[in-house]
Amino acid sequence: MTAPAPSLFLRTSGDGLHSLNCTVEGMTCGRCAITIESELNRLAGVASARVNATTRRLRVEIDRTVTEPEQVLAAVSALGYGIHPYADDVPSGASREGNLLVPLAVAGFGTMNVMLFSVSVWAGLASDMGPDTRTLLHWASAVVAIPVVAYSASVFYLPAVAALRKGRVTMDAPISLAILATLAASLYETARGAEHAYFDAAVSLTFFLLVGRVLDRMLRKRSSGAAENLRALTRGRAFRLRAGSEPEEVLATELSASDVIHVPAGELIPADAVLMAPGAEIDDSTVTGESMPRTLREGDTLMAGCRNVGPAFRARVTAAGTETRLSSIADITEAAETHRGRHQLLADRFSRGYAPLVIGSALLGFAAWLLVFGASLSQAAMIAVAVLVVTCPCAAGLATPAVAARAANLLLAGGVIVRDGGALERLAEVTDVVLDKTGTLTRPEFVLDPDVDAEMARQASILAATSRHPLCRALSAAYPARPLDGVREFPGLGLEANGGERLGSAVFTGAEGNASPDGLVELWFRAPGGCLARFGFSQSLRPGLRDLVEGLRRRGLRPFILSGDTPNAVAAVACAAGLDTWQGGCSPEDKVARMGAMTGEGRRVAMFGDGLNDAAALACAHVSVAPASATGAAQVAADVILLGNNLDSLLGVIDIARRSRRLIAENLIFAAAYNVVSLPLALAGMLTPFIAAILMSSSSILVMLNAMRLGRLREIRKVSR
Repeated sequence: MTAPAPSLFLRTSGDGLHSLNCTVEGMTCGRCAITIESELNRLAGVASARVNATTRRLRVEIDRTVTEPEQVLAAVSALGYGIHPYADDVPSGASREGNLLVPLAVAGFGTMNVMLFSVSVWAGLASDMGPDTRTLLHWASAVVAIPVVAYSASVFYLPAVAALRKGRVTMDAPISLAILATLAASLYETARGAEHAYFDAAVSLTFFLLVGRVLDRMLRKRSSGAAENLRALTRGRAFRLRAGSEPEEVLATELSASDVIHVPAGELIPADAVLMAPGAEIDDSTVTGESMPRTLREGDTLMAGCRNVGPAFRARVTAAGTETRLSSIADITEAAETHRGRHQLLADRFSRGYAPLVIGSALLGFAAWLLVFGASLSQAAMIAVAVLVVTCPCAAGLATPAVAARAANLLLAGGVIVRDGGALERLAEVTDVVLDKTGTLTRPEFVLDPDVDAEMARQASILAATSRHPLCRALSAAYPARPLDGVREFPGLGLEANGGERLGSAVFTGAEGNASPDGLVELWFRAPGGCLARFGFSQSLRPGLRDLVEGLRRRGLRPFILSGDTPNAVAAVACAAGLDTWQGGCSPEDKVARMGAMTGEGRRVAMFGDGLNDAAALACAHVSVAPASATGAAQVAADVILLGNNLDSLLGVIDIARRSRRLIAENLIFAAAYNVVSLPLALAGMLTPFIAAILMSSSSILVMLNAMRLGRLREIRKVSR
């Protein structure tokens, strides 16, 4: 088939790579996703290929100096799958694969009617029905069953035929073979006037397999709705302002950087933007999980998807559509959904050759019953059909993705971004939690200690107004002043005015030996006459710090602080948090060395930090966590990002990670037990095709329902605060 124009897919993804974003048609289970990923990852120039089996979205990172997009698209098409551009303005639920409800309704109608004929035959066999009447009822069943199988069962055999043409055997192949074999056996038995025919089995098999597939799609959609809901927030309307005209209503996807927008009261912010007037009040609970609105100042940044709960305001767009932070969060979540843990990789390797094994087992069972045990042709065929149907490995294929998708989306709805699906698996294994202080356990903004000399503070603020240093900004905020001309800044030391005034460190101002043991971060000011003044600054603790420490201990984890701040400042925070174990004055190398030593002792360390100096420690940790206020380097290194301000939301993430691991183990054990038990029962002739269809559909549904149990955890409510 001809692949669409690659320009419709391609986006720059950084690091010299380009990203192809597509939607794949014809996928029926997790096995299809594995096939596509395996084929693409073998191509030269492909850095990574990830398929989300729920949304059917394919994302491929390629190096265009080695591989062109046409080669990637051709490889997917060669596997027998349709492919088209992923449209961010179209919900992923709007699939081009068609609605299963119509084939399901036709199959249900046919099943009811064929069952009426079958009941009449069964009753006639117990009374005095003649062979001609019985044969007539069989042919009446055939008249109903043949169009049902031709139409409704095409959901299975058309993809199976397409795959076979490309040299692949999917699980649609044994299902299709089972339905067609049942129909063929029924026609053969009817043509020779036999007492029994199996048209009811053919149509009911089709009906219940479709029921299973419809329920499976519904559960998948429910488990992966958060990422799609976030994208939907950027597909609404926007009001663009043009010079000298009234606001023009446009689609949010039509906005571009530098556009000025008008955001009425109660409307969603349609794009990332910068506030152009003070006093805006926004509700960002959808994104961060924070329940209280925030008041913003002029120049503050606005994130797409937040709601204006105050008066109307104007803002200048910085990013729109797929470039917004909200869209990036949704992409990250979808990538996390596709993660396969260590146990799932074993299940994937097993399922690769499973379809041929199923068909071989069915043929072996057919031959054994027909030639060894003396069963009739129709009886042997029904046993083979039961084997083909009951042994579909869909439950094993869904064991990990179902739970990973559910966990990632629940956390996203609660204001937690999981950048890597493996992060939850690793977080469940953690034994120790290393906490940074500044900006992580405390808020990033500094607050001036009120116990200062007001006159000296006003003089110092004239110098402070010329600097962007956080302590100078805090001093200027407390004592606003117009900046003084001619002030020179000495990086790492302080500021000096033409008159000799100095503001900065104790060494720079000549105040050595006067440091206070109160644990506050300090600035010193030296007036022209030589008088010294000290200004202490503190950072307020983030909400939930003590709850976080106590919660970690209750879960058997050992928390402690590693910080680059002064020992006095770290000691004050450790005391407030109820922590006895801490270390101040740590360089980035010290943090990495300490964590390396812990890893060498066999401990699994989680790092929770936000600064540039934490990036190395975050990268070497078993799993890393950063708040939304973290620096870009820290967020890139982090596996999990907390969008809200409550530290104790980390406890909910840990609980979900542990619960996810248990549910994945349960799913895999169930899938293994199901296949171990069902295959011998089918080969022994103890399962009819009808029962086999119910069991096969139920196995996948039970795995999905087990994954949905994450939604009933109490800690979800804590994370979502």
